[in-house]
Amino acid sequence: MNLIRVSVFTLLLAVCFCLQSPAQNSRNVPGNVHHISGKIPVQGVSTELSADRPYVPPTASQQARTQPNGNTWTLQATIPGAVIHDISFSSALVGYAVAEGGQIWKTTNGGANWTEALNLGYPYYFYGVDAINAKNIVASGFYDSSTFYGFIRWSHDGGKTWGSDIVLTNTGWIQRVRFIKKSGLIMDLVNGAENTAQYTTDGGLAVADWSSVVDDTDGGWFGLEFSLLKNSHARASGVDFCNSTTAGAAWSCGPSVDSVFDGEVFFLNNDKDGWVAGGEISPNVEGWVHTTTDGGATWSGRTLDGPWPIREVLFLNRKTGWAAGGNIYSGVGGIYFSNDGGNTWSLDVNTGSEMDACAERTVKPGHQIWCAGYDAAFNGHIYTTHVN
Repeated sequence: MNLIRVSVFTLLLAVCFCLQSPAQNSRNVPGNVHHISGKIPVQGVSTELSADRPYVPPTASQQARTQPNGNTWTLQATIPGAVIHDISFSSALVGYAVAEGGQIWKTTNGGANWTEALNLGYPYYFYGVDAINAKNIVASGFYDSSTFYGFIRWSHDGGKTWGSDIVLTNTGWIQRVRFIKKSGLIMDLVNGAENTAQYTTDGGLAVADWSSVVDDTDGGWFGLEFSLLKNSHARASGVDFCNSTTAGAAWSCGPSVDSVFDGEVFFLNNDKDGWVAGGEISPNVEGWVHTTTDGGATWSGRTLDGPWPIREVLFLNRKTGWAAGGNIYSGVGGIYFSNDGGNTWSLDVNTGSEMDACAERTVKPGHQIWCAGYDAAFNGHIYTTHVN
């Protein structure tokens, strides 16, 4: 279905080329190829997340192996027609999943069953949700038609009712929303030659509470997952790796950690242990992870180099974590596990779906983990596991 008119489609084609840093826009330089991380949105006319880089051949070790000491994942739910991009739980029982087509889904029994809390239909796209507490939930995304804008919507009654669009930008798309107390941050996906972020320091309940800041003067794009810590240190990556020590109010950027590009960033609250991940669907279908233990001063090489892009990273502590991802265009995807801080990885579960988001809640005993994604038929899939 053609969801975007010709004028906007022309704009998106222009944006596609602007998503690369001018110094990196070297399509015609010998030895460089066009690497594509993904296409956003999945349903409707999409734009590439891409960059031109030297060709990196796939490694010979791209074999998915399941270890006997891995975790057992259960497919809890399949939601027809739900391209899920984010999930968030306010408790071990109550959680939310957001999807393209303006869909918000809610569970009250830990993910076993899901009911639709909101359905705005196309051309609405939800890409983020943060269940701040039992009552206050915020969802983020974009409206994409002949006019387009990025917005958030609030619920203050646990998802029973939702407010109207709070438009934060009418020049681009926005992705996930995350809050640390009253500080909120959203990384834009597409917003002209200079990419931007939206931030608030006083709760973000109204449009006047939000400010826009240029986060990357080179333009570029960011992966869905960024890091926002309790000490106000934020990090995001894609074509460039960007830092903020002011919860998103000001940024500094440098080259991506990986020689191709990154996408996802996860840091523990100690501000030292962190991971970046990424991947491509062309010219190879491949994904990778890098680690740091000194706050990003130095990074490892690729500790995971697998057969699908990594779309989400989640660690419980310095040792235990997961890297999830996939590619719907080739029908691959799954969830990797590490018990040594991301230095080595094993395959927990092969889902065959593109896994985009994970969430965690502390339970007695241990932790409950959920990861969500979607398949080539645009059906949402939610998996869960428990670790002590």
